[in-house]
Amino acid sequence: HIPLVIKYPGMRSGCRDKNFHYNIDLLPTLAELMNLKPRASWEGISFAGAVSGRDEDVKRNELVLSQCCHTCQRSVRWDKYIYIRTYHDFYHLFPEEMLFDLESDPHEQHNLAETHPELCKEGAYRYLNWHDRMMSSMPEGIFHDPMREVLAEGGPYHSRGVLKAYCERLEKTGRGWAVPLLKQRHPEEFK
Repeated sequence: HIPLVIKYPGMRSGCRDKNFHYNIDLLPTLAELMNLKPRASWEGISFAGAVSGRDEDVKRNELVLSQCCHTCQRSVRWDKYIYIRTYHDFYHLFPEEMLFDLESDPHEQHNLAETHPELCKEGAYRYLNWHDRMMSSMPEGIFHDPMREVLAEGGPYHSRGVLKAYCERLEKTGRGWAVPLLKQRHPEEFK
């Protein structure tokens, strides 16, 4: 729900596009609106049809998002759902899988993963298909997933080597119940 407002001469106003777009879609969109040829290296898909009122855009069925700065998570957004897979929890004890209905729970407070495993399977399937497409789009012989590299380096940069101090803070602030769980989940941090 990150807003993007586009005002362009001769285009329709007051419309709302509810389709899925990446930020890399903006450059091909602007190029099309200005009658410029997009570069072959651009990975985005123009949504100029939504701006102009033609509504003939190629629509994305889902978005896959990655987070590797604080946590290591990948998310798939489709229909009204977001499926989140956690590889490193930034010491927040996130479960491996989370699923949220963004229409009824826009603040992602009620994890539906346990009650809707079929939707988790769909999210995981969508994510795996995306991952395979990304890996196959790389130059021959190179299969480089930035998230795997971050994990191989010891996890997100902002979390490396800070768990002991964080556990002390948890104890001091009355949240010590989490310390044994964190030690169990991240034993390598206490060696």
